[in-house]
Amino acid sequence: MNELSKTETGKNESTINESVKNEQRLLLEVIWNDEPLALAQCGFNAQGINIYRRNLLVNAQRALTISFPTVFALLDSDISESLVYQFLRVSAPNRGDWTQWGEHFSHFLSTTEVGADYPYLADCAALDWYVHCALHGRDQTLASSTLQLLSKGEPEQLFIAFNQNVKVFKTAYPLTEIFQAHHNSDELQRKVAMGDAQKVLASVSVEQVVMVYRPEFQPQVTTLSASEGAFMLSLLSGQSLAQSLDAVKYDNEFSFEQWLFTAIERNLINIIKEKKI
Repeated sequence: MNELSKTETGKNESTINESVKNEQRLLLEVIWNDEPLALAQCGFNAQGINIYRRNLLVNAQRALTISFPTVFALLDSDISESLVYQFLRVSAPNRGDWTQWGEHFSHFLSTTEVGADYPYLADCAALDWYVHCALHGRDQTLASSTLQLLSKGEPEQLFIAFNQNVKVFKTAYPLTEIFQAHHNSDELQRKVAMGDAQKVLASVSVEQVVMVYRPEFQPQVTTLSASEGAFMLSLLSGQSLAQSLDAVKYDNEFSFEQWLFTAIERNLINIIKEKKI
């Protein structure tokens, strides 16, 4: 195929994709329109649209329940159905795969009345989404040959790239405890975690740094110490090893050697890179 043909093919595919998106937008506008005249003008009838709307809501409910199990375990069924309906209207799926829908659910929850009443829900949704993405993320392991740079390179020129399934974020709520209270395989541990979460929620909020990672096939959730969190957030922001170590230099309990051992064990690191300055 010559370059001209490739260009024309690309234009045609782009035109087709845009046409499909326009049809999807039109269909979604019609789905939420209850005016018979408007439906008739678009070539639809109310009965058919109602059937499609019910099916869409059922699929959306199922998808969000799978992607955000902690959030939906915390909500009453009538509230969850209402939230699904609202979210579907403001953030309709634009792909055929329901597992890829829900990225903005956390932000959406923060704008709702139930999100204002229970402010930890939005962060729970963010954690659920990170776990969901890690579960479906591609496998990545440490490029072990790059470890030698730690003994040969200068910390100012070394940068650590993490496994793409690793997420670290700050929260003012006991997310790890809430998550474990619903997902730990041990019933006793679930009860202990629930009790710990309730105690923290009833007291003054304290910042927590939560990490999602996937050592093998199943994502894991843990709480990092303040120094571990500061160190990893610095590395994740693109700072060098030297700059990140400088962020925890006043913490006598932080050990880079111990952190590195744990990071390798948890499959956190993908590659260590050297950039000449």
